[in-house]
Amino acid sequence: MIGGYAGKILDIDLTNKTVKKTPLDMDDAKRFLGARGMMTKLLWDRMKPGTTAFSPDNFIMFFTGPLTGVLSGNRTIIRFKSPLTATSTGLNLMGHTATGGNWAAELKYAGFDGIAVTGKAEEPVYIYVKDGEAEIRNATHLWGHSIFETEVKLKEEIDPLVRVLQIGPAGENLIRYACINQEYFYSASRCGGGAIMGSKKLKAIAVRGTLDVPVNDVDNLISLEGEVYGKLRNDPTELYSRRRWGSTTANISSSDSSTGPLKNWKEAYWADDVEVGGPLQWESRCRVKNRGCFGCPTPCNQLGIIREGPWAGTFDIPDYDSTDLLHPNCMITDPNGVYALSSFLDSMGLDSVSTGNTLSWAMECYEKGLLTKKDLDGIELTWGNVPAMFEMVRKIIRREGIGDLLANGVRIASEKVGKDSDKFAMHCKGVEWGVGGAGNNRDQRETFCYVMSDRGGVHLYGPTIDGQNNFAVADSLTVCIRNMRALDVVTVEKALKAATGLSYFSSQGDLDHFAHRIIIFERALNVREGLVPDRDDILPERVFTEPLTLGPRAGTVAAIYDRKKFQEDKQTWYKARGCDEHGIPTKKTLRDLDLAFAIPLLEKTADLEES
Repeated sequence: MIGGYAGKILDIDLTNKTVKKTPLDMDDAKRFLGARGMMTKLLWDRMKPGTTAFSPDNFIMFFTGPLTGVLSGNRTIIRFKSPLTATSTGLNLMGHTATGGNWAAELKYAGFDGIAVTGKAEEPVYIYVKDGEAEIRNATHLWGHSIFETEVKLKEEIDPLVRVLQIGPAGENLIRYACINQEYFYSASRCGGGAIMGSKKLKAIAVRGTLDVPVNDVDNLISLEGEVYGKLRNDPTELYSRRRWGSTTANISSSDSSTGPLKNWKEAYWADDVEVGGPLQWESRCRVKNRGCFGCPTPCNQLGIIREGPWAGTFDIPDYDSTDLLHPNCMITDPNGVYALSSFLDSMGLDSVSTGNTLSWAMECYEKGLLTKKDLDGIELTWGNVPAMFEMVRKIIRREGIGDLLANGVRIASEKVGKDSDKFAMHCKGVEWGVGGAGNNRDQRETFCYVMSDRGGVHLYGPTIDGQNNFAVADSLTVCIRNMRALDVVTVEKALKAATGLSYFSSQGDLDHFAHRIIIFERALNVREGLVPDRDDILPERVFTEPLTLGPRAGTVAAIYDRKKFQEDKQTWYKARGCDEHGIPTKKTLRDLDLAFAIPLLEKTADLEES
């Protein structure tokens, strides 16, 4: 046994109604460290190439890492074959999402490092895990209920202290960008994990744990905890801005710097209008208190309540991406409308980033006459029309009328509508753009973050090589990336040594090598599943043909992305990551990263260069 790990995972087959405890592969734990890397290895080993997202044979995995439940290791990392991430020809690729909160720590305290679910139940079920045991339970009484209602019902049914991951009606109806929530507002939002749970008729996973987490040096770990928390609390950004406003403070700064989304990413600057839904509005009108994830010394979630107007009494915890994609990107000038819509999406289990992008694309189609009012089932989907947005979201959730088309995301919707609507469908590999990280920069950051990501247009992949490495390590340790940025490699190594007893990173080079292995393995898995980088590593046409006309970058070379520069930027990433000019990892790279076992399968789908 290695410290920091519970030592086993739960293997659950919903078709055969079986629950099995499988010893954790400690060699893989040493090579891939934790959640993100280990789940990629499990998908590679267990999932048949070409498995489709909604097949019962697809897996969805929920994992922890060696620092989960100690320090501020609180992230639940979830991996699956995605119904949203796809090649240009529609082949499903990898899905990846994560959530903070307390669920991951509870799973570790219940005696498991992860849960791997396959198959499909005959009727709705939920999984209950407690202190080394697990069972599959009937969930027909929960089917159709919102995220909020399901959380309450399961706490009443099982234990007030149980931690619950669940889906809402959006996941049940296989909306391709349905998310997975816990504790009401903590959302694993990207790539459609909620739809995968829905396809398996898995409503929730409820966990209660009271067991110890074995660690190598508990005294040193406790001492280190004080050191780490001190660093985080003394970081000026962490101490003030994050604790006072959370991530929503970036709404204003991204507009001021002309990197935010406005009007379906057509522009990046909204002047003073961006403040109507920003952090100062929330703080002065709605905020009640901070709410933090497990073990976090700088809680950044801002819980509040709308106190007036038609949505009075609505609770929400707004964040940067959800409010930016609903607010300036859809041109909403009613702050309460932004918060109310954000809360409603959480309650229904919809990714607000993909929803905001999908609605803004439909609004632009309506404005240009590509979709008529009749096409939209009589809805006047004009910019900033919050009541119309609510009505459209309800149609999406029910897959009713035009909602059935929009439930598939902008890639599929734009292909169906045609009329060049794909040129302003803002996605990469089928996944609508998030904001943080690359933003609306129209430069190399978009290529590195959105184009090269194993799961498409997500914002938490990293706009630089160093940033991607930090994300890969953070997702394996299950440490919040905001905390990870404040920690140096020496501190991370001390924590790992105290928890596991092993030395993983003696230098920054060791950390980068480990992250490089994870990132290349992910690309290898997608290549195995049909990714053709020459065809699929692309950006939306808008960034090359429509220069920004507002804000500080208007009229400058930074207002548009030069196509030649884009091709050069792709080659820069390929070279840095040990890929050939076509974006395929070389045999030498795979061998150097201890991934030589992947070569035989990859050679069946791609031409691998030697070096």
